[in-house]
Amino acid sequence: MELTGKVAIITGGGTGLGEATAFSLAGEGAKIVVAGRRPEPLNNVVAKIKQSGGTALAVPTDVTKEDELNRLVQETLKAFGTVHILVNNAGIGGGGIHVKDMPTERWDAVINTDLRGPLLLARAVLPTMIAQREGAIVNILSNIIYSAKSNPGSAAYCAAKLGLLGVTRVLANEVHEYGIRVHAVSPGNFWTPLAARRPIEELKKRCLPEDLGEAVRWLLKQPARVHIEEMTIMPFFDASWRN
Repeated sequence: MELTGKVAIITGGGTGLGEATAFSLAGEGAKIVVAGRRPEPLNNVVAKIKQSGGTALAVPTDVTKEDELNRLVQETLKAFGTVHILVNNAGIGGGGIHVKDMPTERWDAVINTDLRGPLLLARAVLPTMIAQREGAIVNILSNIIYSAKSNPGSAAYCAAKLGLLGVTRVLANEVHEYGIRVHAVSPGNFWTPLAARRPIEELKKRCLPEDLGEAVRWLLKQPARVHIEEMTIMPFFDASWRN
């Protein structure tokens, strides 16, 4: 897909991996819509993209609320007339809480943010993508779903991300006939604001957010004859992916 002039919605686009993905796609000439719960980080991303000569819009959105997801799509269509790309990046973790101790409210929050939200937002953009017979949906997962040693306390997170992998695989088959591609990208250990509290020696071994942004950009730029359903990206010097 040629990204110049394409319209991309990126959830969780105000910080970390979403922010880096927004900058990467904007650098290719895409028009960016960043969504997230906090307006200030979103506005900062938009300002930086515009300073670089790009086009961007901030739409504060809680991905757990269906009406706000529908509004996000409508605001995008109002501003740019269409949408070509959706990057479902917004997500939260389970807080390291074991199943026996996890409040129902926390379980629901993780499932609603990491699984239900991406599914509903994909559904909301599909009518436009189907009508134009072009589009790409990228679901950001986690390499933890491929590990036989998934961390204790990550049950809700793993359930949501494994569920989203299933959605990715099924949806890819459902919309293929309309020229729409659906991808899953599973990052490993990345440096993000949430990881900043970890020891500096550990952080040195992590990938940077811009590494994921470049991976998503590369994935989207593959020609129409190429489909990569799942991609994993993690630090080369991290031994965990070799175990």
